[in-house]
Amino acid sequence: MVATAGITNADTVDLAAYRSRLRDARTLVLQARVATDSQRPALVERARTALLQTTAIRTANGTVIGVDDSRVARRLTTSTTTLDVGVADIDQLVAIVDRAANPPFDVAQANARLADFAVAETARSGSNDFFSAIGALLARLFPSSDARLPPGSVELTLTIAGAGLLVVVLAILIRGVRERIRRETVQPSAHAEAAASAAVQLAAAQHAAQSGDPRTALHAFYRYAILTLAERRMLRYEPSLTDRELLERASSLPQVDTLRELISLHDRAWFGLKGATVEEADHARALAERAVA
Repeated sequence: MVATAGITNADTVDLAAYRSRLRDARTLVLQARVATDSQRPALVERARTALLQTTAIRTANGTVIGVDDSRVARRLTTSTTTLDVGVADIDQLVAIVDRAANPPFDVAQANARLADFAVAETARSGSNDFFSAIGALLARLFPSSDARLPPGSVELTLTIAGAGLLVVVLAILIRGVRERIRRETVQPSAHAEAAASAAVQLAAAQHAAQSGDPRTALHAFYRYAILTLAERRMLRYEPSLTDRELLERASSLPQVDTLRELISLHDRAWFGLKGATVEEADHARALAERAVA
């Protein structure tokens, strides 16, 4: 089969009709193969006529394709060998027509994808004119009869602008980080200094007691007593000391028993599960006042 697009001949059929004619020709060839010697010539001639009958095919989209199966027809003779070859040739033509009628892909979808690709390619090629457009804009903003932008000047300008923007962003980030570090280093030290003040602890204890938080009040009275003794240099206090070590350092003080009772009360309320009562907070206040008296 020889196909040539754009040919319009008298005997033009669609794919289904052409396929039917090929099958008719194949049937005639098979009949000729089993026929007697006297019957073969007529059957072979009819098969040749069937092969030469179609001169063009009209596809589903209206395209006309020329067809020439004369070479297949000429190879047909009355011998068994050529008849077998003729059947194989016609089978190939039928297979070609079947693939054309039912392609392994969606032709409409392929055309749509091809159109999308063409649009995308047009958009991509259009984006290459971005720098040229910027150059034209700059030329309009700064008109000059002789001035022309040197090659690469637009790219250089954009690069410098991008670098400047990056510097500004980095400066803002560095400033924010430095401010955060300053807050995280200065504020904790200020809190630690306030927590180490006996007066602050006493005020916190009184506020907690008035607010109905006996547990916090008891803890603050405990801290108030120890820090007061430390401020008076009666006790060498360090935050890392355990209660036992603290009592060992306070063993020479006359109020060591009071301090021991206060520490015991604090540990039960602060580290226990039931918390503290108002009575225990009041008792801690009394013990703290006796310890620093």
